[in-house]
Amino acid sequence: MQHAPGEEARQELAPTPDGPAPSRWTLRGIRATFPWLKDYTLSGVWRVLHRYGLHIRAARVRQHSPDPEYAAKLDHLVDCLRDAAAHPGEVELLFLDEMGYYRWPAEGGSWSQSAPAPAPLADRDGPNHKQWRVIGALNALRGRVDYLDAYIIGREKLIRFYRQVAAAYPDARLIYVVQDNWSIHRHAAVEAALQELSQIEPVWLPTYAPWLNPIEERPTDYTWRPRQPQHPQPHLPSMPSFDGSDRRRGSA
Repeated sequence: MQHAPGEEARQELAPTPDGPAPSRWTLRGIRATFPWLKDYTLSGVWRVLHRYGLHIRAARVRQHSPDPEYAAKLDHLVDCLRDAAAHPGEVELLFLDEMGYYRWPAEGGSWSQSAPAPAPLADRDGPNHKQWRVIGALNALRGRVDYLDAYIIGREKLIRFYRQVAAAYPDARLIYVVQDNWSIHRHAAVEAALQELSQIEPVWLPTYAPWLNPIEERPTDYTWRPRQPQHPQPHLPSMPSFDGSDRRRGSA
C-alpha cells in the first residue's frame, strides 16, 4: 500500500470501463486489490486494517524549491539565526514579507428572518474591490512585528519601511532582513537606499521556499500568525510561535 492503487482498484472504482485508477486507497479499493479480502464487508476490511496498524492519516505536502543554491542559502540563514541568538539586542533577525488583501465583506451565514424576507447582504458598494497592501517584518527572537500599510507597496514604500525598521532598532549594529526574491527587493533605488542603512543586511531565501519564512501567513487585522514548516527542517532551529501581539504600525 505504499504505491498508488492499481488495475484491480481501477476496475472496481472507475466510473467508466476505461476510466483512470483512483489516486488514493479506499476500503473498496483495498478489498478489490487483495483477493483474500474479497469476502469481507467494508467494516470487516476496516477492522483488518486496524489490526495491522493501518489507519487513515492526513498527508503532508512534499515541499520543493528549484533553487540550486538551496542548501547554501539555508545554511546561511541558520548561521544568521545563531548570530542573532548569540548577540540579543546587538544583532536582530527579521523575516520580511508583503501581501495584498481585499476589504470587501465576504458573504456568510447570519441570523435573520426566514424567507421570504430578504437575505442578509454583504454590502459591496463602491467603485472597486478596495484592495490594500501591507509589508511587515517579524523579529525571530522577540516575536515583535513592525509593518507599514498602503494602497501600493513598491520601491518607495519598501525604502521607507527599511528606514522604519532601522529606527525601530537603534541599538542594533546589525539587522538581518530575511526576504524573498521579489524583483523590487533588488531594484537599484532600493539597493542604493540600503547602502545608507549599513546596519541592514539582506538575507535571501531560496526560490519558492515560503516554508522558511515564518511570517508567510495571512495577516488578520494587521497581525501575522506565522506558520511552521509543513515538513521537518532538520537543519533549521525551531522557531517560536508568534502571535504578533507586539506589533508596530508605520504611517502610510
